[in-house]
Amino acid sequence: MVTSTKFKVIKQGVEYEFEQAEEGGYVVHVPLYPSCASQGETFEEALTNIEDALIGCLHAARDLKLQIPPKLTKFLESTSKA
Repeated sequence: MVTSTKFKVIKQGVEYEFEQAEEGGYVVHVPLYPSCASQGETFEEALTNIEDALIGCLHAARDLKLQIPPKLTKFLESTSKA
């Protein structure tokens, strides 16, 4: 029997759910935006990848005038500032 390790990380007010992949590395998704998922060979890579994926998903949603959860709107605004 294979058991997986799952854990949550909150960064910049966004919750990410990580799960160790059977083949190694991590699969990660955003509970507030379930269609956004990514992966990485290390925790750091997976976190970087999911943040990039989330930014891309939110930009696309905004461009398509789709509803974005308020917490994620704040995250998008904070990442758009240079």
